[in-house]
Amino acid sequence: GKKDVDLFIAMGTWAGKDLANDSHSTPTLVFSSSDPVSAGIIKSIEDSGFEHVNAAIDPYVYERQIRVFHEMIHFKRLGVAYEDSDDGRSYAAIRKIEKVAKERGFEIVRCFTVSDIGDIPAEVESVKQCFHKFGKEADAIYVTQQSGVRLESIPDLVRIANQYRIPTFSQAGSEEVKYGFLTSIAQAGYRYFGEFHAQTMTKVLNGAKPNQLTQCFEQPPKIAINMETAQIIGFEPPIVLLGAADEIFYKISPTQ
Repeated sequence: GKKDVDLFIAMGTWAGKDLANDSHSTPTLVFSSSDPVSAGIIKSIEDSGFEHVNAAIDPYVYERQIRVFHEMIHFKRLGVAYEDSDDGRSYAAIRKIEKVAKERGFEIVRCFTVSDIGDIPAEVESVKQCFHKFGKEADAIYVTQQSGVRLESIPDLVRIANQYRIPTFSQAGSEEVKYGFLTSIAQAGYRYFGEFHAQTMTKVLNGAKPNQLTQCFEQPPKIAINMETAQIIGFEPPIVLLGAADEIFYKISPTQ
């Protein structure tokens, strides 16, 4: 209202949904939303639907993640834990997983969690129970972003997955691989995403309308892998995979 803000940065799906509307006209850039189209933040990849809104999107990132994981593990049943709500399905990129599952012919083993309810122990416990379920019913786990998967809960989740000798892929990235999940996309790719964001901000601050700028950016696929976890679960990475890996962690790092 004071007109003293030149730019909003909305971090994540909730912030994007709060600011992608006609109740203000301040340029708004939405970052780190799993799927801003299915979340209803923007109308499409090509058009945000609001002159002052731009939501950066890598429309195929989660499909690439699942395809890479499937090529590594050749699983037939993929465990996916998520909250069964519009937001929960959006965060987990369920539509993308379903698309690749149909394409590759594997089954999705679903387990519903609770997330963002204000009770962290309950949120964490719900994910742990799903990991135990997957240990008995799935061949691999796609670890989705939610409040029950957090720095303090990752060691327990890693122990459960490793107990069942089941491979894991972190949707969030290689920081979680450092702490023991088997694999993910390496952090190096985010440098390119950061440059993309910076260029968009520069153009907006120099007068460009956010909806006139591209929202689409595909980051290069770079692999991260934890070798201690691979040894524990009995997974021997092919030499070709190790040669293509951008980040290799030889030990499971403590979270504290």
